[in-house]
Amino acid sequence: MGNSEHLTVRGGLSLASKVAVFSYLIIVANILVFLQSLTDPESYNLLIQTYGLVPVQVMNGMNLLSLVTSMFLHADIIHLGLNMFFLLVSGDAVERELGNFRFLGLYLAFGIIAGLFHSYLNSTSAIPTIGASGAIFGVLAAFAILFPFRWLLKLFGFIPIPLPAILFVFITILTETAYVSSGIVENVAHTAHVGGFLAGVFLTLLFIPKRRTDQK
Repeated sequence: MGNSEHLTVRGGLSLASKVAVFSYLIIVANILVFLQSLTDPESYNLLIQTYGLVPVQVMNGMNLLSLVTSMFLHADIIHLGLNMFFLLVSGDAVERELGNFRFLGLYLAFGIIAGLFHSYLNSTSAIPTIGASGAIFGVLAAFAILFPFRWLLKLFGFIPIPLPAILFVFITILTETAYVSSGIVENVAHTAHVGGFLAGVFLTLLFIPKRRTDQK
């Protein structure tokens, strides 16, 4: 990160940021929304039904706002905890490298594309889909592209194994693709994970030539 302060755009303005503002705000927002499930479970279930992503609705042009709102809803504390952990370990570095508002735009784009990808491949499903996983898979892809040899912890069962980011992401997306192909593990939106990852790869690569040109 030593040269990130030299990342510039046209006009000489710095893109990089010393503080990952939006990564932490997104984590706080997700936690605050989830707290309602503990204080008022019935109301939270209504939130899921209203603001969760329902593929058949999205494919018919209905409730498109759910492509964003569904990213701030989680099924349980484990679902929330895992997503926020990976956002914390990857989002901080990615946001500081790319800049606050660029990161926020990419995060939302990753999540929206993940939701559209999931909806397209499950176009008749009326089951609400919730969670930030699609967006976070995009952030993980960005992290692996920007910092391929930084270490991330991969869980094999209950055993954490440190791996270089590029290998971590390769193994993870290979596993997710296998789940999509096999249909194993129901009630998990693996197609959204794959969609978010693909969005992360392609959108992040759009910025790589600019970064290399502008660094001094």
